[in-house]
Amino acid sequence: MRNRSFLVLLLASAACTTAPSPRPGVSPPPTPTATRVVETPTPVATPVATPVPTVPPPGVMPARDVDPPLVRVLLNRSSSAVDLPQPGRAYRLQAAEGAFWLWGPLSLQVASSGSPWWQVGAWAEPATAQSVAGTLRRELGAAVEIRQEPTGTGLIRVQVRWRSGEPKEPAARLAALGLDGAFPVAASGQLRIEGAERQIVETSGEVVIEPAGDWPVAVGTRRYRGRLRVRVVGGETLVINELNLESYLRGVVPVEMGPSQFPQLDALKAQAVAARTYAVAHLGDHEDEGWDLCATPACQVYHGAGAEHRLSDRAVEETASLVAVYEGEPIDAMYTSTCGGHTENSSELFSGRAQPYLHGVACAWERPLSLVGTGPELSWTESASFQASVALAVLGLEPQASPGEILRAVQERTRNTRSLPAPVDAETFASSLLNAAGVDAGPGITPAGTGLERLLFLTDLYRAPLDPPTSGLEGAWPAAAALAALELRGDVVRDRGEAVPRPGGVGIFPRRAEHGEDLPSPVPLWERWRGGYRRLASTEVLPGTELERVRAADEVVALVVRRSGGGGEADRRSAWREWVRERSWGELERGLGMPELEKLQVTRRSPSGRVVGLEAVGRSGSRKQWTGFDVRRALDLPETLFSMHVRTRADGERVVHFLGRGWGHGVGLCQNGAYGLARSGRTFDQILEHYYTGIQIIKWQPSSGHLQSTLR
Repeated sequence: MRNRSFLVLLLASAACTTAPSPRPGVSPPPTPTATRVVETPTPVATPVATPVPTVPPPGVMPARDVDPPLVRVLLNRSSSAVDLPQPGRAYRLQAAEGAFWLWGPLSLQVASSGSPWWQVGAWAEPATAQSVAGTLRRELGAAVEIRQEPTGTGLIRVQVRWRSGEPKEPAARLAALGLDGAFPVAASGQLRIEGAERQIVETSGEVVIEPAGDWPVAVGTRRYRGRLRVRVVGGETLVINELNLESYLRGVVPVEMGPSQFPQLDALKAQAVAARTYAVAHLGDHEDEGWDLCATPACQVYHGAGAEHRLSDRAVEETASLVAVYEGEPIDAMYTSTCGGHTENSSELFSGRAQPYLHGVACAWERPLSLVGTGPELSWTESASFQASVALAVLGLEPQASPGEILRAVQERTRNTRSLPAPVDAETFASSLLNAAGVDAGPGITPAGTGLERLLFLTDLYRAPLDPPTSGLEGAWPAAAALAALELRGDVVRDRGEAVPRPGGVGIFPRRAEHGEDLPSPVPLWERWRGGYRRLASTEVLPGTELERVRAADEVVALVVRRSGGGGEADRRSAWREWVRERSWGELERGLGMPELEKLQVTRRSPSGRVVGLEAVGRSGSRKQWTGFDVRRALDLPETLFSMHVRTRADGERVVHFLGRGWGHGVGLCQNGAYGLARSGRTFDQILEHYYTGIQIIKWQPSSGHLQSTLR
């Protein structure tokens, strides 16, 4: 009982002071001070053809991380010790026994579990619970401990455990007292907190740990704003981070939607509102254990202060207090990584979450953009002919230009007056071209070899498109080679981006750029499918369609619409736009729990094409079915948007080949799609209203006990 005596002494000293006793060479960290509140401007939508609705101005960010409204995030539940590893840091602990201070590092763990508790019931009326507890005291006396615990649903639990000599059948013993249905629950035990210099505290109930100083508290390898609440539940230590809702979101948004991967403010603002709404809608879900949300994908991922990023911080700040509601209530703001071009009705995957605002929508902006070319439409041609056509336009030559004329035109453009030998074959042409363009690199850049070998090496090294000549100097190759040489010089530049609406018409949003740029109209317009090109007179594209722009100085000499499957889909940039998986028949038998699997078949698909009904049939005629999201779990696939076929390997083993799209569950906001829509000019409120049908964006007023709408 030495530890309990120490607790008494520690509490006695805590009654006389509110700070730890001085330690040689160490001073307590300063008291946290309020940070400056930064006023943020009202978000301004990018001009588009249709009117943009306004949204409420954001609220004010908290001055302190422990200012309300607060959210409680379960960081850790463990039967092992949990470490707060900051040495020398002062912590103020508040428990039922009183307040006291400890110095770090701290170690938190369950002290003991004791014999199990038996729950005899839970009642809404306190008088009934008190009456049951009285019966237990009267009948069982000092042999038992009795406790009454309120739950988050308003009920009062009554539990009992034997101090020693527990009967062989406790449930039967309680039933004999008229208390049928009793069942065992894990013992709570006591919380043991050990600080520096063997300071040890054991206490029951919840302990609030407030670190001194205004820097984040470390739990394991991560750092968190706010304070901690620690309790023991069922033999496990629960570490809960309590902090302001906006401070919490600063550690959610960058890990759910990384600013480096998604550097678009409006996409991050949409994610911030979705994450805030999800948190508000789930406050109190786990009140019986003292927390609201977990820090894992089971709720939404939270990595604390170490994950924060200036761009996602700005997204949180510029949407502070804003939430999405449906008929005045915060929505269940589900979101997914990649939806494969179309989101899904929640009712198809989650029967308990069938909400009208979680309705499947196309992951694209439906308003097409019109591009106008400078000439008539021509038939398909190969890559070299396209490169040659662009080169001749840059050099001002006719289609019948000879290799010698091409070399002279390159010399004129580069002001190179060197005398060049007449090109008699691809080898001499390549050497002369490198000399005419002035790009023949030295031996430190290119290996020794012929002029053609050096040209092909350089164009491959610096990604200037050029195929080897297959017909000598015949056909389009000499002009295509000239374009590649001009790219090596920097006279011709090509870049890729996405089609976006612009106030003056259509623009391109180049990769790694921070904003879109206007495109001329008309423009030399081309279309590409893999290696084939054709000239277009006009075409329509959806925002987000990939474009390739070829420029000579400030002139666009070619604009290529790069077609591909799902070219107009907003989530097309995702690495999970498509995937392939293969499962052996044995793997499926084990995974599905069907040791004699005979047949696997899709029984139903949703409107978006997702597999929401699956049946496995055994050789004996046994059957197992899966529906909704359980299909993904059963097959261990990234998404339920897939097709499958059976094939036999060369070794005779049967396998199932899956061709799929998307990552996640496909319901609600698509994170990759939101990024694509933001790049296409949509504002965060437009993105949210696209993915959540019929919602409003309002300012949450927690102090009033209800939501206040100020939008429309």
